[in-house]
Amino acid sequence: QSKLPEYMVPTAYVMLEALPLTPNGKVDRQALLAPGQTQVELEKSLVLPQTEMEQIIASIWQKVLDVEKVGIYQTFFELGGHSLLLVRVRSKLQEALKLELSMVELFEYPTVHSLAQHLSRQEDISPSISTVSERAEKQRQVMRRQKQVMQRVRSAN
Repeated sequence: QSKLPEYMVPTAYVMLEALPLTPNGKVDRQALLAPGQTQVELEKSLVLPQTEMEQIIASIWQKVLDVEKVGIYQTFFELGGHSLLLVRVRSKLQEALKLELSMVELFEYPTVHSLAQHLSRQEDISPSISTVSERAEKQRQVMRRQKQVMQRVRSAN
């Protein structure tokens, strides 16, 4: 824990006498046991999404990770995610929320709850696309008027 980021620290260790192997000598990942936590314990600690933002994020995680339930305090990586799947999540979140989102943010906020809080704050702070478009159009109109005034002044001289 002192040397690794939180998302890289294993949540459970399983002691095996030997790794199960496929006929060609590679590790048989399907034959490996699930981590020590039982399904009953997992469901007891499962807190389902409450807010709209949490529900959007959780549903995207469910589709990308192909899991039935996503708790708001489970990390993306605990649920079986990895960096390549995180790229897909980022793309789907940007599409659904119409927000720019960096990969770094997804690593910094690895739970549905923390990401939802971060994105809600970001949504409040950043102006909407329509607001930015309206401002840009007003600036263009002012520039056109200034240009027309300058042309009138030049033609008068």
